[in-house]
Amino acid sequence: MQRVIFEPVQRTVLDLAASEVSRPAAILDIGCGTGRLLRSAARRFPEAMLTGVDAASEMVRQAQVLAPDGNIAFRQARAEALPFADGAFTLVFSTLTFHHWADQRIAIAEVARVLAPGGRWLIADFMATGVVSYFRRLLRLRQFPERSTLEPMLSSAGLAVVANRTVRGFGGQIGVLAIGPGAAYAEHPSGAGQ
Repeated sequence: MQRVIFEPVQRTVLDLAASEVSRPAAILDIGCGTGRLLRSAARRFPEAMLTGVDAASEMVRQAQVLAPDGNIAFRQARAEALPFADGAFTLVFSTLTFHHWADQRIAIAEVARVLAPGGRWLIADFMATGVVSYFRRLLRLRQFPERSTLEPMLSSAGLAVVANRTVRGFGGQIGVLAIGPGAAYAEHPSGAGQ
């Protein structure tokens, strides 16, 4: 499963991240699992400080075992309550985890809070399009994002989609979005005046 699903998704995330922020200072992976994406990011961005969080303590323990040299910090945390300072990360990743977040609006606000000015949030997840959108609505699978429902949530946190890519081989259903400050937020980086 790693090679079939996660490798193409993670490769697309890292390629888009590099085109958006060529030299990130600090990277956060929300829902890091065993830390595979961060280990790849360490090779791609060797100067960046790397941090992974996962809601499952067992995943954090496995990630720590698999990255024993200590160049990546792992801790247990949920997307809705990130234990980091405002503006701490140049890049934030969430790959195939957004649909698991209990309160996506609160989590989006948390990502916006920890994202540094000029930083990017790379979200990779199943993006309901075409016929899948119909089934998403029919089955009330609201946790899987559609651009039409995701964009207002981003806007309310001062964010907007600035670039996107589709992961090859999944019929266009897995997308990677680069998200950054929206127009109003870019004019007022402190969030004032909104």
